Amino acid sequence: MASGTHDQAHAALPPVAGLLRRLITSSGSLVQAAAGSVSLVDGSWDRYAKLAEHGTSCRLGSSFPLDEGVTGQVVARRRPVVLPTYGQVHAGHLAAGGAAHAGAVLAVPLWWRGDVVGANVVFACRPRRFTVAEVDELELLTQSVVPAIVRAGVADPALTHLLARRSAGDRVPDRTAEPPADSPFTRRERETLTLLARGLSNRQVAAALVLSPKTVEKHVAAVLHKTGAHSRTAAVMTALQRGWLAGR
Repeated sequence: MASGTHDQAHAALPPVAGLLRRLITSSGSLVQAAAGSVSLVDGSWDRYAKLAEHGTSCRLGSSFPLDEGVTGQVVARRRPVVLPTYGQVHAGHLAAGGAAHAGAVLAVPLWWRGDVVGANVVFACRPRRFTVAEVDELELLTQSVVPAIVRAGVADPALTHLLARRSAGDRVPDRTAEPPADSPFTRRERETLTLLARGLSNRQVAAALVLSPKTVEKHVAAVLHKTGAHSRTAAVMTALQRGWLAGR
């Protein structure tokens, strides 16, 4: 795609395009990836749109059927996708022969209200293995940006359809997860969990909430118990997937 077309696509999507490009840049720095892209699922649940990219050209501004590309795999599996090479992607959108096509790929979901509404994809542009820790950290970074993306979508007419809630009669893909139940957290536990999702330590959470570190430790322990998780990262991801953290 020509650079002029890229500029037009960027200009057509303020203010979220800048936010997504910053997410791509931060993601690359976090997991040592040379390129990336972000896509959001259309409200029809039939297609997704590629809204930002950096370091590679994968048809920015275009929309694709939901069974294509890495984003299609993320939406179908409802979890991160890690591939040794982009060449393993069904109906991929990168030109063969490039560094991004030949290198390892990691894609993580964007969750909102219990649904996968997009994907953050990073391209190593070289052979490598992404670690479990890198996958976890990229998921946390990505999810921390989702509320801002949703707010931008509400304010931007060009994006409102991408994050539209489904009505009861809409056709949707089969879902394996149960509908999210009411949040089990107290107000303080919810506040603690929100700050954990931003990567804050217990002491930083205590300072932000004006609580003692010991009290925060109790809230963190309660969050772990109620999510059935054994780590802060797992607790955050469980809460996000069940709609307990992103909002209802």
